[in-house]
Amino acid sequence: MPKRIIFPEKGRVVLESFELSIPEPEQIKVRTCYSLMSIGTESIILHQKYDPDTHFANMFSFPQLKTGVQAIGEVEETGRNVKEYRPGDIVYMREAHASHQVLAAAACSPVPPEMDLKSACWCGLAKTAFRAAWAGRLVPGQHVLVIGAGPVGQMLLRWASLADVDTLAVVDISSFRLEHASRGGATLTIAGEIEQSMKEIQAINDGEGPGIVIDTTGNAAVFKHALRTAGRFGKVILLGDCGYPSRQCLSSDVMTKGLSIQATHDSHDRDGWTQRKVDAHFFQQVEQGKFNLEQLISHEFTPDQCVDAYAQVDQRREETMGVLFDWSKEAY
Repeated sequence: MPKRIIFPEKGRVVLESFELSIPEPEQIKVRTCYSLMSIGTESIILHQKYDPDTHFANMFSFPQLKTGVQAIGEVEETGRNVKEYRPGDIVYMREAHASHQVLAAAACSPVPPEMDLKSACWCGLAKTAFRAAWAGRLVPGQHVLVIGAGPVGQMLLRWASLADVDTLAVVDISSFRLEHASRGGATLTIAGEIEQSMKEIQAINDGEGPGIVIDTTGNAAVFKHALRTAGRFGKVILLGDCGYPSRQCLSSDVMTKGLSIQATHDSHDRDGWTQRKVDAHFFQQVEQGKFNLEQLISHEFTPDQCVDAYAQVDQRREETMGVLFDWSKEAY
């Protein structure tokens, strides 16, 4: 019987059985191998950390049946009109934590045959981070500050490193995360709260400060500090959504320094960079050894350990990076 992880009510996690539909002509049936938790987003949803008039409130409610957004699986069955895939193919899916999925074939991306499947799970967060990297038009000569070295921040650091920017700085309170950031290409790591790190941040670029500041935290309180850290005529990029956007307030830095502010979201397909194109680009960079994913999966759980998995994130966030659910060991 297929199983899935759901949030039946605020703060509660359950592994339950469910009925799987039969693939329609344009659909495929996939058996999940691994799914990777999106720590920030899933925590916001699970604990309902958002205002009632936000996009989170419009999209999510309890019982919440869609609990994740990135998984790797093996095609088991195809609809009669599907030509691209056949049973045995490995695909990436933007789907929830579940043992099986029936979904549109066009919504999947093919995973290269020799790709490590656990590494391939990072595709979703890599795509989210790519949106900010593309919005920043990162190129050599730029001085970039990334606020937050969590999973999506790690992906952004790796895209920025590929762009060969002159300064790639990251600030985070966790030394564990900063170690991963250094492996991912950060040229300057700053440990501590951002408001206590201003002197070191503003020394970037010979005292001019970073020209591009990217906030990956989803923490409303960070926004004003992001504005303060940006150099004159710089750009502040918000990566991902905040549960409390009304608490993100402008400061006088916007006017006095002539700052630009840009929001980026996973759904923002721009300039031809569709999900499939970004996915293929990510897989290519990993295969060529240019996108370092070494040791980023810090914890692995079986689906029946889902309560422990979310407790790990809630209670020991600063010691947690990639949280993987292994669906391959159970006979669902």
